[in-house]
Amino acid sequence: MVRMRAQLRLSTRLMNVGLAALCRGGYLVRAESVLIDAIRLGLPPDVVTYNTLLSAHCRADDLNAGVAVVHRMREAGVSPDAVTYNSLIAGASREGLPLRALDLFEEMLRSGITPDAWSYNALMHCLFQSDHPEDAYRVFADMAEKGVAPCATTYNTILNGLFKTGHATNAYRMFRYLQRVGLPTGIVTYNTMINGLCKSGKVGYARMVLKELGRAGHAPNIITYTTVMKCCFRYGRFDEGLETFLSLIEGGYISDAFPYCTVISALVKKGRMQEANTYCELLEQSGSMLDRACYNTLIHLRFHEGKLDDAFDLLDMMEKGHVESDEYTFSILVNGLCKMGQIEAAEKQLWSMEIRGIESNVVAYNCLIDALCKSHEVDAAIKLLHSMKLKDDFTYTSLVHGLCKVGRYHMASKFLRICLREGNNVLASAKRAVISGLRSAGFKNDLRKVQSALYMARFLRS
Repeated sequence: MVRMRAQLRLSTRLMNVGLAALCRGGYLVRAESVLIDAIRLGLPPDVVTYNTLLSAHCRADDLNAGVAVVHRMREAGVSPDAVTYNSLIAGASREGLPLRALDLFEEMLRSGITPDAWSYNALMHCLFQSDHPEDAYRVFADMAEKGVAPCATTYNTILNGLFKTGHATNAYRMFRYLQRVGLPTGIVTYNTMINGLCKSGKVGYARMVLKELGRAGHAPNIITYTTVMKCCFRYGRFDEGLETFLSLIEGGYISDAFPYCTVISALVKKGRMQEANTYCELLEQSGSMLDRACYNTLIHLRFHEGKLDDAFDLLDMMEKGHVESDEYTFSILVNGLCKMGQIEAAEKQLWSMEIRGIESNVVAYNCLIDALCKSHEVDAAIKLLHSMKLKDDFTYTSLVHGLCKVGRYHMASKFLRICLREGNNVLASAKRAVISGLRSAGFKNDLRKVQSALYMARFLRS
């Protein structure tokens, strides 16, 4: 009898391993079928079996299916544990259901199950994500009152939650408190602080924490440096961004081309072309493998410099390296060619894009429509607009302006009304051009229709 029980326990463990593999692969239906067959054959599932299945349902954003597993557990005489409810609370967090998460936590307590640190962490994360920081603080206070020791994840959850809810100053103060009392502040904590401070626009504080990271004996990784570097560029602190990039190089942290492309892109936007070229040469010397984003950045740089042949050489290298072009690639090509007056070449790129199955690239279409209108080829622009599946404010603004420039105010007013009916809008300058043109041309009926459409659009938006 004892031997049989040992065999059953072993068989259950093997079944759990198989179920876990199926769940990781996303084969939930097959996992459910395996469990049903096992029960039919007399193989007893345990709490690990049900927790594995329940957790997989929650990860698949099906909290109700996860709750149903708990009912099946109880019917089978298997008692849920803390892991069961931790998975359910995490599932409620993924689906953005803070009230459901609180109900599950209360149910856990009523069932006599003692929450652990992960139970509190999952609940706090859910409340922070759902913009309920005060309730998250209360959960943290309850955790301390019940004598449940916080772990590093607890503090990281609170710090991250404070940043997400716009309390960057409070997060920074808490970080300093953790340091003062000697509580755990590992690489994840530092990265959380640096990322949060950067997103909050506190560049100086982010760079200060970055410097402290090295002194604390933790090796900064490329993500840490790149986060700070991008933040510096975003807020116009270019010299500090370049200094951070040089620190990356000196520390030997650069393993790919992404940091180079971040610097090059920022310098191009700033118009500092000579420096951009310098970093482009450094990138080529580094021997880093280029991905799609890197090629796009370099092609954009070449077009910005007016080096058409170099841009297409890069495109050729991209294709030979089996790196597929994306919407952004074609937007750069069409925009660059249009600015250089190569409208026919831009049209060919648009056709090439459609052949590759990219049909909804509004930016590329808008660039060509704008170029056609500026060349007074408004009929071709109208034809192109009709072929577009998606249109936006810029599409109609370019066309309306173009029609007004060639004196076709009646047609401009028609497209303005279509634009408003579709829920789009045009720039105020385009509206003024249409109204002024209709008045000067004496199109009183069209003028009334446009004014009525503009009034109705304002009313619906208010």
